[in-house]
Amino acid sequence: MISTQLETLMSYSFRHTQSLTDEEWNEMDALRRAIKHNPASVHPEKMEKFTELLVRSWQLEDEVPPPKPWRGSSLSE
Repeated sequence: MISTQLETLMSYSFRHTQSLTDEEWNEMDALRRAIKHNPASVHPEKMEKFTELLVRSWQLEDEVPPPKPWRGSSLSE
């Protein structure tokens, strides 16, 4: 009950964890350009949508495994 109420109160949706579709990438880019050109012309709900898409695109970068560390120090060579 409380988690359902929190989801309706919060603007960020935790359900969207899959990768962005081509449509969503295009929408994010269009919103980025609109915000850069004239921020006052962009509706606050669209700014929230841009933020959601931007955060989702960053989360996908976190799923890439980190590079393997060196097998020793550079001084040992």
